[in-house]
Amino acid sequence: MTRISNYILPRLAPVLAFLGWAAAAMAGGDIVVAAPETEAIVAPRDSDPGLVNLPPLEFELRAAFKCQGEPVSVTLSIADTFATLGSEALAGQRAAEAMLTVPPQQLALAGNARFCIDGDPDTADELLVPGLATAHASLRCTTGESVSVHYASAPLKARLICAREPAPAQEAPSDSR
Repeated sequence: MTRISNYILPRLAPVLAFLGWAAAAMAGGDIVVAAPETEAIVAPRDSDPGLVNLPPLEFELRAAFKCQGEPVSVTLSIADTFATLGSEALAGQRAAEAMLTVPPQQLALAGNARFCIDGDPDTADELLVPGLATAHASLRCTTGESVSVHYASAPLKARLICAREPAPAQEAPSDSR
């Protein structure tokens, strides 16, 4: 038995230490972040590039949180765009919301060769881009003598809608009796 405990216990010690650390970290608080799909209107583009230039995109973020103690702040971010809500805004709340407008320079270009090409009505008028960006949330909690920080992230979806010129209306058939 001593041989087994001399062999197994040293190998289990890091695992047990990690589990204890994880339980302590989770005890201080928790946060989750979510956002509905956003829509953006894009202009038809030349057929040469397979990339779609994006306009600024608006995302409505919501974070649900809980603290052991009191929330100090919640920060919601996408790329380099962020909003931070302080303890005054979070007092008595269990959720935080923010509308973030992300400039196109902070987002990757969407690639699709068959979407919204100028002069080609056979290309798609809508494109769903899952995972276009990622929403991040951080929560700071305090229990008086200690501060803990908790993180969450979620992929974001964007639906791109092509702003083509409307087709000319057909004339009503003439009544030639």
